[in-house]
Amino acid sequence: MRAGTCASTPRTRRTSKRFRGERGAALVEFAILLPLVMLITFGVIEFSAAYQSSSIATASARTAARTASAEALLSTYATDAATAAATALRSAPSDEPQEMWIYRANAQGLPESGGFSTCTTHCISYPWNKNTKTFDTTFPGGNGWPSSQQNACNQSNWDSVGVYIRLNHKYLTRLFGSTITLTDHAVFRLEPAPTQLCP
Repeated sequence: MRAGTCASTPRTRRTSKRFRGERGAALVEFAILLPLVMLITFGVIEFSAAYQSSSIATASARTAARTASAEALLSTYATDAATAAATALRSAPSDEPQEMWIYRANAQGLPESGGFSTCTTHCISYPWNKNTKTFDTTFPGGNGWPSSQQNACNQSNWDSVGVYIRLNHKYLTRLFGSTITLTDHAVFRLEPAPTQLCP
């Protein structure tokens, strides 16, 4: 054997094999855990995005209902509420909002139809226009709720106005589906109308 070199001992070879074995085991564990880590990461991302859209829908419904309640007996209450709702939805993707309802709320805060499947009695619906990012108030759906039929003068029996917002949130990764419907509604009692507007 030449000077300056050393031969590998059986112990060194065993250590090298053990190291390679541990590295292989770590790679297998990483391969098993990677899908789980990615699923959790994407789940957090998707949940955060959906939560943000839901918060936007809530803010939009509250803003529109507050506007409508402050404009009791004014003929523009519904269109002004639609404008307020659209403004609150500006931060949402333009293709997510679908429609809004403005309705006379019952004691449970629901439309007189009893739910949000149909906009019928004392209910106005506006579709969303994704190109202008506004609600189209040109041809409203529903049977309408004229401001002249609002009760904002009789202190013993005030009407309440409700606003319902529906969004179609699109998942980013599509690991949990392609879309999810997000809805919210807000109800406010009509504020006392000015004396000159009361009969």
